[in-house]
Amino acid sequence: MEVRQTYLNREQAAAILHIQPKTLANWASQGKGPKFRKPGGRVVLYTLDDLHAWVDGGT
Repeated sequence: MEVRQTYLNREQAAAILHIQPKTLANWASQGKGPKFRKPGGRVVLYTLDDLHAWVDGGT
């Protein structure tokens, strides 16, 4: 059985974390914050699993 991930853009991910999207952008440029993907261009995506893992483990 295939499990599909839910992808969120930076604004959606920031809303879940109760921070500003700019904070996520700054963290990403510093190599901090939750894991993200860049499928192409300027698009940045986060999964719910990665957001939860980061909150739970701080990684």
